[in-house]
Amino acid sequence: MSFTTKLPERYQVQEDPLVVPASLARYGLSEVVNRLLGLEKLAPFDFVINGEFLRTDLHGYLDAKKLSSEKVLRLEYILALTEPEQTHVDEFPDWVSSVVALGHVPADWFAASSYDGSVRVYKAGSAKLTAQISDASLTACTALPASPDGDVSFFAAASKDGIVRCSRLQLGAKPALGPVSSMRSPAHTGALQTLALNEDASLLAGGGWDHDILVWNAGLSSFAESDEMQQTSGSVKRKAAGTADIEVPKLVLKGHSQVISCVQFGARARYPFTLLSGSWDSTVRVWDVVAASCVCNWTVARAVTSFSMSPGSPPQMATSHEDGHVSLWDIRAPPHPTVQHALSLDASAGLPLASAQSPHRRLASQVAWCPLDAQRLASAGHDGSVCVLDPRSPRMPLQRVRLGKPGPVPTKMLCLTWLSRDEIAVGGSDGKVVRLSLTQAGGE
Repeated sequence: MSFTTKLPERYQVQEDPLVVPASLARYGLSEVVNRLLGLEKLAPFDFVINGEFLRTDLHGYLDAKKLSSEKVLRLEYILALTEPEQTHVDEFPDWVSSVVALGHVPADWFAASSYDGSVRVYKAGSAKLTAQISDASLTACTALPASPDGDVSFFAAASKDGIVRCSRLQLGAKPALGPVSSMRSPAHTGALQTLALNEDASLLAGGGWDHDILVWNAGLSSFAESDEMQQTSGSVKRKAAGTADIEVPKLVLKGHSQVISCVQFGARARYPFTLLSGSWDSTVRVWDVVAASCVCNWTVARAVTSFSMSPGSPPQMATSHEDGHVSLWDIRAPPHPTVQHALSLDASAGLPLASAQSPHRRLASQVAWCPLDAQRLASAGHDGSVCVLDPRSPRMPLQRVRLGKPGPVPTKMLCLTWLSRDEIAVGGSDGKVVRLSLTQAGGE
């Protein structure tokens, strides 16, 4: 076998073939690399063979792959993740329903919504603004940058009364929340569970217990600026009904037979003119927002609680499920006929399963791909844990962190968002907002 790495020079060894016992697994191989490096302080390493983490000994790998022990294995080694550092940020009086980065990742600012109807805005781990925007429980929120410098964000929150509340968030030295306008459909009174903005904030989609997807023309009028932007905690001015309210959605997309748990607009450069949705009816659907029709219906065998799209290539999707599973899927689609380098998600597109694992013992509430790293995902579950996943480790997570109260009825972890490649914000049923800092041995 031989070792190879992309780590800095101080961690590199010669790639000469070596003879090692087949009984060695990850820890034994890590000792070998440390001896070859002669490091003063030992560093734990992880090992990747043919695009997959080694999770058995070498003999077990050779036997599973039906390979001869005479074959020279090429092992890539990387620095292993150490135990994530937990930082308590804040505590709501009710469940935290959603957390979202305010701006492009890496982001210093993020927001959290709660079942008490309030929104809190944070920077660098401390609360900068609290606003009560609804008398009903907030169930989801979404945000997009509204200015090139990232000092203003479009913000929208969904609630149990079926209303979407939109506002403009002013960040910077004096954080402020603008007047709140409302979007709703008189024909849909069920609770909303999910919300998404497209890339220019011109369209807003929501779904929930009515089984339909509602798409509104958002536009700048929904995120109005005002001299009366709120800079202190308390209730935010809401626009008068009948003037700013948008009563009728632009589109009503029908097809799901159970609650809609997640919606997301396809990235314009990769999946133009599309909206994706997941549901407890065990399907993921793709909608053409121009034709207002379902162009693809993928069955995924389990109720879908969330999904996330990979930022890298080849294109992949991750889904989380009610039984604690997290599944990774390959997206197989033809080139788009008019947009160069994009894919056409239509009836001919396929979604073969790449891998599936059960990182959670109860419902997996959310999975999110890191926008900066196609090899890094995170999932949160009702078993009280947050897991760091990697497509190269298809059978088990790289890290599992227990948060909240342990025991037979653990704290439910309900939501998460990536703030950087190495930081995650998490919210749960105990009302707490926590930051997790991921580090690798050696500080890389």
